[in-house]
Amino acid sequence: MRDSLARERSAPSAPLSLPEVYSLVRKDLDEIEKRLVAIERPDVPRTAEIMDHVLSLQGKRVRPLLLLLVTRLSDAADREDVLWASTVVELVHTATLLHDDCLDGTSLRRGVPTVNHRWDPHSAILMGDYLFTKAFDLLCEHGLYAALRILTFHTFRMTCGMNREFAGRRDARLPLEEYLRIIDEKTAALFVSSCEIGAVLAELPETTATALSEFSRDLGSAFQVIDDVFDFTGDPAAIGKPVGTDFKLGFATLPLIHALKEGDTTRGRQVAEWFSRGDVTEEEWTAARQFVIDSGGVDAAKEKARALATSARERLSTLTADLPIGPLLATAETMIARSR
Repeated sequence: MRDSLARERSAPSAPLSLPEVYSLVRKDLDEIEKRLVAIERPDVPRTAEIMDHVLSLQGKRVRPLLLLLVTRLSDAADREDVLWASTVVELVHTATLLHDDCLDGTSLRRGVPTVNHRWDPHSAILMGDYLFTKAFDLLCEHGLYAALRILTFHTFRMTCGMNREFAGRRDARLPLEEYLRIIDEKTAALFVSSCEIGAVLAELPETTATALSEFSRDLGSAFQVIDDVFDFTGDPAAIGKPVGTDFKLGFATLPLIHALKEGDTTRGRQVAEWFSRGDVTEEEWTAARQFVIDSGGVDAAKEKARALATSARERLSTLTADLPIGPLLATAETMIARSR
């Protein structure tokens, strides 16, 4: 698993770029892609067609990347176990995206039509269900029961976060603490799963595993806060999906929460009314977006993302100096860079 760490060990003072990090595990990531594409299709032609579409879309693969990097912290991990666990984590993530797109009514994901848009919402839900169950079945098939326990627990946490988010829908007064709890559950949970599974497979000491779990929790939350910033400031062509989705659907995120608290009261009252009412027009969305920017909501969210990513980086400082943590540090640095 650790055949590409020569540069990191020979030049520890030179920070790795994210492309360099990916290059360390490129062979493993390529193998994971092959396994994703080769996963058994249902004996239903239309469903198999949808599955071909879904599994052909390659994202950033951040979650399997984290799992791979954690297992490289020791020589104990079995490569086949690591590859199957990484494949399953990405499969679960893909299933969540199908359900998210269906719930949100999103028409684009990674720059291509979503399943709910190209086919229908029912197909998206059923495809997500198939991928969830197939993922857990694969862990059983390969005897990865510790990974199954971890992933089941955090998938449960994910569903709690999604339910919590929908319970607070159109609440313009959603407390910041509730928002942070939501993103910890719905987004950070799979980041934590990846690092915890990696730590188990690598047979890392409990103190190291705990630090990695905390690292991934902060990193996952930072990732979501930046995504929420992009929903106000992103270029749809660059991020591969529409912007303004959360506001239009009534999901309060950190930029809006901060703006409604700190911005002009009169403008804020109008924006809160649109948000709570729903059926937001493009003119109202444009005005709301400008209010959030003018009120410092975007800047405050970026600052929070940087703080979370910095905290993630500092979690690794508790690990022993002989561990090759450079690639993990680089992922945190990338998140800090995204927030600028």
